[in-house]
Amino acid sequence: MRFTRLLPLAAAASLLLLTACSSDESPSEPTAAPSSSTATTAQPEPSPEPEAEAAPAPRPQPSGPPAETPKPGGRLLVYETDDVNGVNIASAADTARLTGAPEDFKAFVLAELARAQKSPEPGCSEKPQVYVSRVDTRGWAAGGRLVPQCGGTASLWAKPGGTWKEAWSGQQLTDCATLETYDFPADVVGGTCLDGEDERPYTPKSQ
Repeated sequence: MRFTRLLPLAAAASLLLLTACSSDESPSEPTAAPSSSTATTAQPEPSPEPEAEAAPAPRPQPSGPPAETPKPGGRLLVYETDDVNGVNIASAADTARLTGAPEDFKAFVLAELARAQKSPEPGCSEKPQVYVSRVDTRGWAAGGRLVPQCGGTASLWAKPGGTWKEAWSGQQLTDCATLETYDFPADVVGGTCLDGEDERPYTPKSQ
């Protein structure tokens, strides 16, 4: 009988101990991680670079001397070294650029310029000019008339009988009959001419 009463008491004591232990343990609260802030330092903006000064525009250079080829009794002057047209004549002062050309030819070019400027092209604001490409000082020359931004025509000049005149003017190949009439040198007009509607080689009579 004594052992029977002790067993329930021991069991009750064990139950009380378990309850006390379980009540003393409290759930651990999560620990918040410390917040970390990254300090940002403002970067200084680069100062704008000073603008480079514009280079001065190059001054126009005077045309160089023409290419010269000696001829029996004269010279061939080629003015197409600086410009595809040669020397543009817009005023009397421009004739000084016709280095080596005969004075009577310069006077003739000025007369051609005055004649062209008396009849301006309709719809063109610029005045006509005369350009000289090649001069054979024995009495032949090639050039033309032009109006800036409008166009122009080619011309051939000759000096039959001692006076300069316009032998031909146009926008296509020169006809063979004109070249043969004035006996133009091939190095002034080229080696091809127009025979009717066909092109053919041109050979001067005196060469």
